[in-house]
Amino acid sequence: MTGGASRRTPEWSVRRAPVEPAWTGRPLWTRGVAGRQPRPLPARPGPYQPVPAWVTALDGFVDDRTGRPRALVTSYAGARVVLDLLDGGLVGAVDERAHARASATTRIDGEQLIVSGAGAGYLQVSDLDSGRSRWRQWCGDVRSLATVTLAGRPIAVLTGGSPHVEIWSLGADRGTRLHTLRTGGERISVLAATEVGEAVVLAVGTSAGRVSLWRLDLVPGTGDDLRVESLGEHGFEVSGLVTVLGFADWQGRRILLGAAGRVAQSWDVRDGRPLGPPFTGHTGQVNSVLAGRLGDRAVLWSGDDATVRAWLPESGRQLGEAFRYPYEAAPTRTIAVEISGRPMLVTGDGAGLVWVWDPEQPYPFRPDPPAAEPPSANPPPAGLPAADPGSADLRSAELRSADPGSAELRSDDLPEGRDLGDLAGYRLAVAGVAGRSVLLAELPGEQVRGFDPVTGEEVGLPLDGIPAGATLVPGEHPVLAGPGPDRLELWDPQTGARIATVPAGDAGPAGTVRSGAGAVGPAASGLVYGRRVLLLAAGAALFLLDVASGRLDGPVTAHSGRIRAVAIGELAGIPVGLTAADDDTVRLWELDAWGSPGRTVLDGHGGVAYAVATATVDGRGLVFAAGRNGQVRCVDLTDLVRSARPAAPAIDEVAPEPAVVLTATRPVRSLAVVPADPVNWLVAVDGSVLRWHPLDGVGIPGQVVELTAPVTALVALPELLVVATGDGLLGYRPPPARL
Repeated sequence: MTGGASRRTPEWSVRRAPVEPAWTGRPLWTRGVAGRQPRPLPARPGPYQPVPAWVTALDGFVDDRTGRPRALVTSYAGARVVLDLLDGGLVGAVDERAHARASATTRIDGEQLIVSGAGAGYLQVSDLDSGRSRWRQWCGDVRSLATVTLAGRPIAVLTGGSPHVEIWSLGADRGTRLHTLRTGGERISVLAATEVGEAVVLAVGTSAGRVSLWRLDLVPGTGDDLRVESLGEHGFEVSGLVTVLGFADWQGRRILLGAAGRVAQSWDVRDGRPLGPPFTGHTGQVNSVLAGRLGDRAVLWSGDDATVRAWLPESGRQLGEAFRYPYEAAPTRTIAVEISGRPMLVTGDGAGLVWVWDPEQPYPFRPDPPAAEPPSANPPPAGLPAADPGSADLRSAELRSADPGSAELRSDDLPEGRDLGDLAGYRLAVAGVAGRSVLLAELPGEQVRGFDPVTGEEVGLPLDGIPAGATLVPGEHPVLAGPGPDRLELWDPQTGARIATVPAGDAGPAGTVRSGAGAVGPAASGLVYGRRVLLLAAGAALFLLDVASGRLDGPVTAHSGRIRAVAIGELAGIPVGLTAADDDTVRLWELDAWGSPGRTVLDGHGGVAYAVATATVDGRGLVFAAGRNGQVRCVDLTDLVRSARPAAPAIDEVAPEPAVVLTATRPVRSLAVVPADPVNWLVAVDGSVLRWHPLDGVGIPGQVVELTAPVTALVALPELLVVATGDGLLGYRPPPARL
């Protein structure tokens, strides 16, 4: 090469999958310096939104016919669906004419069915798949319900909030009330039941903080005669409403779990003694208590106050950090399930979302160190990796021992006013070279290099004669730019030919469109009715460069803060530019009417807009933007742009109302839309996390993929996404329409 000092070019290696994998979050290929290959964790589907809002109940079970883990999800309005926890598919929606308050699954005459109780006073048995009602019986108001098998017969235990418990025998074509149990003078708030041999143990919680245990037996030789025996009473340290009761197996014994107010407690069912002191770490009313695992430790989990916490029943002390839910709609229910041999948690929230998450990799939850005591006062137990206070997720020991050279720079650790692109990161683009699509990648300090986007193999580029300091301007028609003190030179990466020289002039020297140490700032390339143009940003100023003529127009300073991202696209066939800036706005610029004021089309990104992208989906021109608060917003500008022709738009024209497409847990700094058949996918970067969101697929869940280094750039091709991280490059096929 000529024209400048050589840049370092480290030896890279490529690793490809032996066969094209099914969607597991594993890329088609990875490329990086030897010993620092990008390492993705397995993909996790989610979130699902099976009900309109406010998940009031979750009941996990394994479908006997398929062996797949599923959940019965109930909403506050009574809507109930069966959700497949592997792919998010809706197995069935239960037909409930009266709103269900409580639901459970049971086996009746060898068939797995749903049993539910409604506030309108009905007990109902429904099909698992179709949701069709088998039978309904009037039973009075139902607020809590449990199903068990008593001496081989399916029964339901239910209460409507009075001091009475009703016990029903269930059958394929009828239900029969066996017994009405009066447990005392206090109103019952919640109940639970478990099988102990041929008998059933029933736990009843009241509005005064008391819990009583009862043993149920069928009297031999009497048909339906029921024998009820009191096993004693327990209590909480607070005299509040008992909100949670449930049974679990713990180290070879059956235990009872419960909560009243902010206090959670556990008891041994055999002798009724507490396993240890109560857990009082929550700051809000506990809505879930369950048994599970964290690493190699058996723990109890409980949730509310927007957190899920692990604790040890013998000591009543919290284990590790609290996992904080980052969204406005707080978690309402959490259950423990086993998926593909791994202990997982399933959480529903107030917006109707359902997350399946692994406590070892707890996205979307974020570890929240307890503020009540210094970290040294509560060291992690032996066998668990120490929590990294700067980490946004609890990672396995293997990932914590990653090469120190690939230091995990996280977006929420950056100094105010700085971006990932300021510190380290690729620029990515795709160009046609010698009749083939070639991925162009530039890392600061390296020469631009070419790769096959499908295989990751390196491809030679015609770079002879291009200075080593030339940097990549991404977009649909990328160029290489070499900024100098009095000019800006542009080269075509397809041919290596110089295509423009922009001297200093009335618009200011070319150096005003630089950011950092000689690198062109936020910029994009594209076409305006066949003419190649560049949109260049410097601070809050914006320039438009006509490549063929070398004319540089600008600056335009409609933004009141630094421009963070620039994009060029078409909306309704009209070429437009888009800019995202520190003033929390995204502005639209009509490139064939340059000089017209840009109009604000999106705002509300938490103070700073970091990323913007445009795409045409189902014939509609959509703009996506995201920023500091993690919300990805979308606005359809098709009609607005069409209505502005042929006259230039007025700056006070109002854009259509935007929609929130998804919300990440941290600032979103990169967006891309991957066109695929039959589903187009929006990809949002949340630190080191890729969030895949279907744009036009009904009932298709999103996917979450975590990487071991932060993502710095994305570029989308049809049926392919290339991701740049601090460790290298990865090539992904999008998820299939049905996982």
